[in-house]
Amino acid sequence: MPATGCLVILNPTADRGEAGRREPELRAALEEAGLAFELVRTEAPGHASELAREAVRAGVALVVAAGGDGTVNEVAQGLVGTEVPLGILPIGSGNDYVRALGIPRDLRAAARRLKSQPPRRVDVGLVEGRYYVSSLGMGIDGQIARDFRQMRFLKGEAGFLAAALLEIVRFRSFRAEVEADGWKFSGWLLSTAAMNGPYAGGGFYLAPQARPDDGQLDLVFIGNYPRVVRFAVLPKTRDGSYLSLCRMQHRRAQKARIEADRPLPVHMDGELLPEPISSLAVELRSQALLVI
Repeated sequence: MPATGCLVILNPTADRGEAGRREPELRAALEEAGLAFELVRTEAPGHASELAREAVRAGVALVVAAGGDGTVNEVAQGLVGTEVPLGILPIGSGNDYVRALGIPRDLRAAARRLKSQPPRRVDVGLVEGRYYVSSLGMGIDGQIARDFRQMRFLKGEAGFLAAALLEIVRFRSFRAEVEADGWKFSGWLLSTAAMNGPYAGGGFYLAPQARPDDGQLDLVFIGNYPRVVRFAVLPKTRDGSYLSLCRMQHRRAQKARIEADRPLPVHMDGELLPEPISSLAVELRSQALLVI
């Protein structure tokens, strides 16, 4: 582990293994940008968090997540609350956080930013003792994340879309009670999401007003619709226009508690909690992470 400089944490399984095959391209982009770096491949779930914590203890100046939103999420666990900034080289399936931050998808352009851009402070969400940087979803979007993980052949946005179409047909609505910052909500829902950025699920524009540094979480509630109507609603979640429909709610808060009438899959930045749950508390940690 270098005492200074840049540690790049590559998740070789990101994007169905495509990230690992792109290591030569990744190294070339970093060298072209003039960055002194060490590159380490992750070996198992949770390994990226361990590597990030070790890098902080070793005095590394910059830790870079090379992968998708799940890799970024893992690396962020070790950097929240420290003065070591997070860099991102997007080679994953979803890359929703990259969209929120305006990071180029081109590896060479993204690597140049690591060298030229100063870090900025952003917020993170906290649920069940774990941080998330962009999105949390409970309900149909958590189930979509579960379906996507089990897919063998489709990846990226196509995989997310296929999983969404499947759940439009089979997902059962749930009743939820939400209490947050002095207001309450109750009703039958397909999903509730606590967003720190505008995108989830590989480009679904769930919270157009959300910003990762505005000191608020954007809570969106997708009400229940008959299955045939859901097919008309889904395209509107791609451009954010769904929020103008009836049975949709948008609120802002720093803390919220959500109670559902049955255990539901929950994702954070596309990564599933180990088990479905029926109750969760989410809160914002303002300005807790440095990013480039």
